[in-house]
Amino acid sequence: MRNQSVYNRLTEELTTLPWFVHEYVQSKSIIPYSIVTLYEYSKEYRRFFDWLYREKLVSSPPHKLEIIDLEKLKKEEFDLYKSHLLHSVKVGTVNDGRVRSFVTIQRTLTALRSLFRYLAEQTEDKNQQPYLSQNVMMKVENVKTGKTLQERSRAIEKKLLLDDDAINFLKFIENDYQKLLKSHQALAAFNRNKIRDLAINALFLGTGMRLSELVNLQMSDLDLYNMEVSVIRKGGYQDTCYISSLFIDYINDYIESRKILYQPDNAEKALFLTTYRGAAKRIDQSTVEKMVAKYSTHFKVRLTPHKLRHTVGTQLYKNTNSLLTVSHQLGQTGTSATAIYTHIVDKEQRNAINDLWL
Repeated sequence: MRNQSVYNRLTEELTTLPWFVHEYVQSKSIIPYSIVTLYEYSKEYRRFFDWLYREKLVSSPPHKLEIIDLEKLKKEEFDLYKSHLLHSVKVGTVNDGRVRSFVTIQRTLTALRSLFRYLAEQTEDKNQQPYLSQNVMMKVENVKTGKTLQERSRAIEKKLLLDDDAINFLKFIENDYQKLLKSHQALAAFNRNKIRDLAINALFLGTGMRLSELVNLQMSDLDLYNMEVSVIRKGGYQDTCYISSLFIDYINDYIESRKILYQPDNAEKALFLTTYRGAAKRIDQSTVEKMVAKYSTHFKVRLTPHKLRHTVGTQLYKNTNSLLTVSHQLGQTGTSATAIYTHIVDKEQRNAINDLWL
């Protein structure tokens, strides 16, 4: 999805929301939060306000809500909404009828926390007081998955490309995938985008960057001489990400072929391109997701760009035994989010138990 398309959807979403959400979005867009994040958060606010109105916990529809309506809410209302999310099925999406995952519900809580923190701590009314006198979301607990880090890590490990699998995956795309294609049309499409697809997967595996970071890259962000790339991280801050030398040739091949393959005009500065109605444009996230899934399904197991990110985090921890190094490479603000990699790399623990009584 292109940024302009997401921006249009965000603008449409805001027409259903109250003035203080508009102010929140404006404030966070300056930081900046990504347009995708603001769009996804806005959808969560609309769903929450719709639920409040439907349950008669507020008297005004979402677009007419006022701060006083939020001020009256208690922790019990938020716990009820969390229970609603846990036990009701999805409606109005491609996943109609499915129960929400714990990750999905936690994302909802994260969005609400961001809004209420803003209203209670980062705003000023005419009396120079915050809009909300208290942040009730601070009292709302996270959802629990019921799984330990070790259980989660074992589930993830089955969907990683560790050790030789990473380079073998690229070799599969380069040399073997085309043998599976049955039609001349499919083969032509593959050959047209093969160099680009190899470069995208190589950059994921060579850096561990997020999908949103990759699709938003500009040509000027890439420094092949120093084997690094400048990225805008989650939360809007700029960072430098190192590229593994093992994968640099794939990226260099794409840079040398980019103009010939896609013939972009001089105004198109996006690093990764696709062709739409005869013109080159920035590749969108859904195209990359489908491409990674297509190749990985035939290679080993269906993967997502986020699983490629987990692959890098796990392999880097195996080689360095340093969560700090992993968090720096992945652009995490702390090491708590990377702790799962210590459990994926559990062969040493297994060997220690086996040898315990020898």
